[in-house]
Amino acid sequence: MPTSWLATVTVVDFRRGHDPDLARLSGSVHRRLAELDRLREVLAERRGYRFGTLAEDAQRAVFRRHVNELRALAGQSQATAKRQEAEVEALVAMAAEYRSGQPITAEYLGELARRLPDFDPPMALPDDMAGVLAAAAVEAHPVVRAAHLLLTCADALHRAGAPTAGPPPFLRPLPWALASLSLMRSCYPPPALDRRLDVSAHATALGEPKDRLTASVLLLADLVTVSLRADLSRPAHGSGAPPPRSAPLAASLHRRILGYLRERRGPLSLVLRELDPDARAEVGTGSSDDSPSRDRCETAAARALFTAGPGCWWSSVDLDFSGGALRLLILVQDVGSPPTGVLAVTADAWLTTAEGAADVLDLACTDSVTLAPTDSVGERWPRVETFVDDIVARAVGHLTRALH
Repeated sequence: MPTSWLATVTVVDFRRGHDPDLARLSGSVHRRLAELDRLREVLAERRGYRFGTLAEDAQRAVFRRHVNELRALAGQSQATAKRQEAEVEALVAMAAEYRSGQPITAEYLGELARRLPDFDPPMALPDDMAGVLAAAAVEAHPVVRAAHLLLTCADALHRAGAPTAGPPPFLRPLPWALASLSLMRSCYPPPALDRRLDVSAHATALGEPKDRLTASVLLLADLVTVSLRADLSRPAHGSGAPPPRSAPLAASLHRRILGYLRERRGPLSLVLRELDPDARAEVGTGSSDDSPSRDRCETAAARALFTAGPGCWWSSVDLDFSGGALRLLILVQDVGSPPTGVLAVTADAWLTTAEGAADVLDLACTDSVTLAPTDSVGERWPRVETFVDDIVARAVGHLTRALH
């Protein structure tokens, strides 16, 4: 590849707001990528990870979910069984080509673009894939490169001719497929898409804000974290070394979450009493040994796309009001059975009234926090605190609407 291609695309993309130079990204992005790499190291130690080494049925399951979730996220109706299999097969073939060492050339990218099924109405394909090829070869962290490639491909589709109907270029299959290919070539799994993701968050990340690269890198890092965590849940065939003990880190984190919720109890009670004088808030604690909380642990883990391990420590906020009650659980969970040493902070909440019980949090798989065995509570607490604040606000917001 001529050096001038890379130099040219770097200058152009910097002006457009997604310079692929990692050094230009903020400290928060560096920290987020460091967290992701620690998790990636755990998976590599567990079984020398490469996505291409997964069993064929596991790969197909990943791609089938990818196809279905992207369709739903883009507002497309679910495909017929025949169309779905064609979409899955195109991604499976792409993964097989990656395993065979297929070089990434402009010709290959053009041919890949032609055989990957698009949505209806389809978008025109770029006549020249040189810019996309350059984006696939930038020197950057794998997630940064994948995010930059996704943006570049979406831009190329837009310039080639956007249809008057259908989803925008950044929610089309081709940019996400190329991002997946880029990640796989760097021994990362494809991103775990989810229809429950806020589409406006995608638009903010991949649309036209000032710094598209930062937003899209953070989004992609969250999606890849979920994929790594899901892969950790699968049976391992590695060295057989016992995983690091997670109980001390889990216990410390659980205590801090419990203390934080107790601090929030007073102000929360005052807010609720403005709506219902009889309302009250209580904070509790327990573990997965207490039934039926075990079912809630497994439900939260399944929603976040990992297998729940034996350890699950919960802190609860119980909100009682005239005519019903809301129970919110913040969970610290082992990832994998047997446990892998990785922890996930998840949540679950349900509202009980005379009409029955209903879940009140429609959480995406990214609505969680993942901790590697080498993490410390102090280091990761800001992210956990933000997560807890968001979950409490969403649950209380649901209750407030119910009381009105």
